[in-house]
Amino acid sequence: MPKDKPKRGPYANERVNPHEPHEIKYWTKKFNCTDMQLKHAVRAVGTSADAVRHFLQGKK
Repeated sequence: MPKDKPKRGPYANERVNPHEPHEIKYWTKKFNCTDMQLKHAVRAVGTSADAVRHFLQGKK
C-alpha cells in the first residue's frame, strides 16, 4: 500500500491559507517571515499572496 505524498506547497498558489501547517511552512519560507508575521499580514490584507507579499515587504 503506497504512502501518501506529503504536501509541499499551497493548494492554490495565489491564496495563503494560514490554517494549514504545511502552507504556513511554505509561505513563511517563500516570504522569509515568521508564522506570526504571516498571520498578521493575512489578517491585515486578506489571503491574496500578492497582497501579503506587498504588506510584508512594506514592513521590512
